[in-house]
Amino acid sequence: MIACSRITRAVGTALTAHGAATFVADPLRQRAGRMADRGFAPGVPHAVLVPLLEVASGTLLPRTGRVGAAAAAAATALGAVRVGADVEDRTVTTGTAAAAGLTVAGLGAAVRATRGRARAGLLAVIGTVVVFELVRRRRVLRAR
Repeated sequence: MIACSRITRAVGTALTAHGAATFVADPLRQRAGRMADRGFAPGVPHAVLVPLLEVASGTLLPRTGRVGAAAAAAATALGAVRVGADVEDRTVTTGTAAAAGLTVAGLGAAVRATRGRARAGLLAVIGTVVVFELVRRRRVLRAR
C-alpha cells in the first residue's frame, strides 16, 4: 500500500474542520440563500450536503484503497467546482486559492490511491462530475 502524505492528512483535517465549522457558524437559511444566489439551486440540499461531504471526505481522505479514492474524488470535485464557479463569477478570493489547493491535494491523493485503468476511470468520473455541476449551475443562473 502507498503511505499517506502529511499534506493529504493536513488537507483532510482542514476539510473536516471547515465542514464542521460551516454547520456551526452559518445558519442554514443564510447558507441556503447564498448557495441559491450563486446558482446552486435548490439551495437547501446544497447547503446541507456540501458540508456533510466535506466532513466525510476530509475524514476519509488519508485512507488508502477504494475508500481513500472515493474521498479523494469528492475532495477534488468540491475544490474544482468552487474554483470554476469563482472564476466564472469573477469573485476570486483566498477561498478560491484554498479550493485550488484542495483540488491539487485531492488529485494527488486520487493518483496515490489508484493504479492503472482504475486511475483513468476515477479521473474521468471526477471530470464528469465537475463539468456537470458547472453546466447545471450556469443553466440555473441563465434561467433567472
